[in-house]
Amino acid sequence: MRTMRRWLLAVLAVFVAARQLCGADVKEMKERRQLAATVFSDGVLLLHSKTTTDFLSDGYREEPAFYYLTGLEDSPGTILAIVGKSGESWLFVQPAESRGSAETTTGEDSARKVGIDHLVDWKELRGFLTDQTNVGAKIYYKPEVAMLPENVFRTEDNRAPSWIRVLQKDFPAADFQSVGMKLYTLMAVESRTERHDSDMAARATVRAFTAGVHSIHSGASQREVELAVVDACWKEARGVSFWPWAMAGANGVFPKPFESESHYNHLDSWMQSGDLVRLDVGCEWQHYQGDLGRTIPVSGHFSDEQREVWNIFVAAYQSVARELKEGLSEDDAFKIWKNELLRHRESAKCLLAQRAIAIWSERKNVPYWQMHTMNLDAGYIEGPLRAGMVIDFEPIASIGGQGYYLEDMYLIRKDGATVMTRGLPYTAEEMEAFLAQKP
Repeated sequence: MRTMRRWLLAVLAVFVAARQLCGADVKEMKERRQLAATVFSDGVLLLHSKTTTDFLSDGYREEPAFYYLTGLEDSPGTILAIVGKSGESWLFVQPAESRGSAETTTGEDSARKVGIDHLVDWKELRGFLTDQTNVGAKIYYKPEVAMLPENVFRTEDNRAPSWIRVLQKDFPAADFQSVGMKLYTLMAVESRTERHDSDMAARATVRAFTAGVHSIHSGASQREVELAVVDACWKEARGVSFWPWAMAGANGVFPKPFESESHYNHLDSWMQSGDLVRLDVGCEWQHYQGDLGRTIPVSGHFSDEQREVWNIFVAAYQSVARELKEGLSEDDAFKIWKNELLRHRESAKCLLAQRAIAIWSERKNVPYWQMHTMNLDAGYIEGPLRAGMVIDFEPIASIGGQGYYLEDMYLIRKDGATVMTRGLPYTAEEMEAFLAQKP
């Protein structure tokens, strides 16, 4: 009777999960998995849902790739397998007693409701992998940042997550491979449904950015600005796609902002007149993430030197933005950036601007200058841009002890790009007018 009760609960649980599919329908999910099978045709793509839950957090956030290929947003303790050769998808589900839940998700009828070919107890994973490795299938997994020294886990890839390390010990002869760039490439081109969600995230992010901008003033703390952004993201969307960065002065010069990830107070500091602020924000809508930013003068006005440097920076940025379209590579984009900078070489008046042009026109001097995809997560771009991608163009540079940064979201088309984070200032004059407006 107990087994039957768990079985009925299982069918109900996945039926509810099927009804909660966000955005894309089951047909689109199946098409995504079929494409994944093609990409990983010589093996099995193995993805784990988010492995940890925290009742103190603001909510459960599913792993982006797992969500992208299943549409399930609340499935901790679940493993997805996509077989390249057959194209079949398997969902291995953790029993209720193992994950502290009153329900378990298993049952073939429910599997069909979410478009998965096989939905089974995760104890069957061993037999499944035995069958796959016996025919020479590679096992593809998503790496993570290593938190232990290499001599503790003696594997070829120290970035393998702990659950993969267990499988590597159980299947020592199997060929485990990192997915590399393939997952980012798979997820890069958005469907119409995805573009809608990205657009909603972008709109919410613009409003949150505006709230953050108008909280910047001399004597304000970084935390005040961050909280203004977070508050707006919760009012406009699901919350933040990442904790906002509002680093002022030297804190905004890369790579210093990365220290915030391991700093107790997130590099909190008091903002001072004369400093520039890197305001980098993003709101989340139905799992899709926004991301935009600008360089903001704390006082509300750029100094003469900052004004000239920033306007040259903006001119170089906009020269690239006008050329964003299918087929453009990051190298092509940097050449456009460089040519625009050099065009200002003779007209630049102040020494700081002249130095900025000389330094920023060499790729090695601006290592954080980048373009990246923006959908369920920020991702790397493999090869030229493709129509249907949502990307961020994000040049990052510094001069004179201050950071300079500008970022918008763009939908790439065959013949151009549409800016998704609309209505925001660019030049120093536009920014100062924007800051003078009452919120």
